Amino acid sequence: MPSLTTTIEDTSPLISYSPEWTAGSSADNEASRYSQSSFTLTSTSGAVASFAFNGTGVQIFGAKRGNHGSFQVKVDDTLFPSISGNAADPGLYQQQLFSTTTLNQGLHVVTLTNQEKAFVDIDFITWQTNMGTEADKIFVNTFQDTDPSFTYLPDGPDWSTNPDKIGSFMGGSGHTTSTPGASFTYTFKVCSPNRVSLFGPVSPDGSMYSVQVDGGRVQKFAANKTSYVPQTLLYHADSLGSGEHHLKLSVQPVSAGQVFAIDYATVLTTSAPLTSGPQ
Repeated sequence: MPSLTTTIEDTSPLISYSPEWTAGSSADNEASRYSQSSFTLTSTSGAVASFAFNGTGVQIFGAKRGNHGSFQVKVDDTLFPSISGNAADPGLYQQQLFSTTTLNQGLHVVTLTNQEKAFVDIDFITWQTNMGTEADKIFVNTFQDTDPSFTYLPDGPDWSTNPDKIGSFMGGSGHTTSTPGASFTYTFKVCSPNRVSLFGPVSPDGSMYSVQVDGGRVQKFAANKTSYVPQTLLYHADSLGSGEHHLKLSVQPVSAGQVFAIDYATVLTTSAPLTSGPQ
């Protein structure tokens, strides 16, 4: 069956970091050797980073450097042996620090724990998901924020169509708000198997937000990051049942000046390309 590999950068809100992690500095002489010149690091023993995914495999990429130490990875209830992230300077970059590819298709959680008072960093994460049968083709359907499939509340000036840095948005189009409780619902209709994803910027003034699909479990995320990164994967869900679905995102700023912006959505399916708008 088709296997889809997805990549997220270290700045994606889908990766959960304990407070001891910080954004890598552009003043680092080797910063440009990281993917998108971005990395997240810690030197605190016991600091944890975790990522939940639906798939059959996952890989964590980062650097091996002279001031890096050992870390350990756990997938679900399986604890893997300690891994050394140490290498002679100037170091090795965009290295596969951990990989497993023998998981059963389903929901998994991968956790990385620093074991020393030495550095470990995360550059990006990839994971694999099986979709359909060997004969199936995967279609990627993209819907701009202005598509009728998006419904914004409250209706009116709370949502602006002129976000900062609009030139970095796909198609030069985006919606933004700083209103607590403002929300949008994205409605889409699919056959199985499928995946839905939302994209937008993260930034120093990014807001908290929550996502709920079809009235199910509420998941919370933060678009607050040290640097501005456009077209970041803000949310994704896999293996939704056939039929119509409703994805609701609510904006939850915790301080004045925090904003949230949505750029576009994608729906992956093995059926024919979708039509836009609510079905």
